[in-house]
Amino acid sequence: MLDRIHLRDFKCFEQLTLPLPNLTLLTGFNASGKSTALQPMLLMSQALRGGSQSTSIALNGSLVRLGTPSEVFNEFPSGGSRNLLIGVGSGPSDAWWRLGAEDRNIGSALTLEEVKLTGAPGGDLTTNGWPNPAAVPDQHKMLLECVREVVFLSAVRTGTPETYPSIDETNPIQADVGVEGQYATWWFQRHLDDDIAPARRHPGEAAPTLRRQFNAWASELFPGIDANAQRIARTSQLRLELRTRTTEDYRRPANIGYGLTYVFPVLVALLLAKDGQTIVVDSPEAHLHPSGQSALGRILAAFSAVGVQIVVETHSDHLLNGVRRAASSGIVQARDVGIHFFRSIQGKTEEARVTTIAVDGSGSLDNWPSGFFDQADIDLASLAGWVDQ
Repeated sequence: MLDRIHLRDFKCFEQLTLPLPNLTLLTGFNASGKSTALQPMLLMSQALRGGSQSTSIALNGSLVRLGTPSEVFNEFPSGGSRNLLIGVGSGPSDAWWRLGAEDRNIGSALTLEEVKLTGAPGGDLTTNGWPNPAAVPDQHKMLLECVREVVFLSAVRTGTPETYPSIDETNPIQADVGVEGQYATWWFQRHLDDDIAPARRHPGEAAPTLRRQFNAWASELFPGIDANAQRIARTSQLRLELRTRTTEDYRRPANIGYGLTYVFPVLVALLLAKDGQTIVVDSPEAHLHPSGQSALGRILAAFSAVGVQIVVETHSDHLLNGVRRAASSGIVQARDVGIHFFRSIQGKTEEARVTTIAVDGSGSLDNWPSGFFDQADIDLASLAGWVDQ
């Protein structure tokens, strides 16, 4: 499991170290750096999935599309630096990648200039380009594998198509439902009747299969929901079928709505992820009613407490409050929840743009900075005439 992300001179950040507890929420203003803080980890996951020893790190791939080198370098580099630094850490170990570009205005790749592995018992390992795999300490191999197996689900998801594609890879990343959730139906159909790990089973459903466990968790958001998936004969396509009660016929997703189809890949990924695997979800609350957003916050907390690392970018105070309720009821330990609030800072940027907010065992927050989910109070105060319109 990953404990932290390090950035230096990447986009709006001159320097940032972002802690990653079991459940991490990134909140804050638009264009304040929330997505930017996660993109370097996704960039290196993308590079590690490629499996090559090339020092050319593509900026545009299956997980992120960052454009050209000029778009990823900080405008005010520390000490006039000509490169950027990306790091991840777990326990005492960190992996660092130093990246540069001969010409920032052309191309769509960075150059891997140096890799540094720190925290190993035998001392640090520094190489120009990728290290020889045989020389990498075991703890760093596990760290790099954690990065490689990160699953990312964006805010823009497939929605309600007639059919869904299969995965063509022979050895896909476990639970990788695709950036748009397009492969969730493939994973669901493949494991419909497989048993889910006991710790991830819904307390109200005794049947252990993925089908029954998905229905149980999803019913907290959509009571009575039932899902099924089928392969379409003589094609590589699959069909997702949904219904709101078992006495009805299955329907196509377009006749059920976006709320369920948007949360479907989230729940599939959580149920099938490896222990310690990192799932990154942008706006998991999309298209959900406020009560569903709160319930999803509790669900995310429950899965983070039993082995799945979850990193969420969200604008939902309802989802936040669901997490807080989970902490107050003991579903998740408060120490395993982290909230990072991002604000925009003009001109030279620094780590102060991120405020970390702690949750305690009662669900209370230790800090409530201006702009942090306070708009409802501001609007109500205005309507009541307590402040100027």
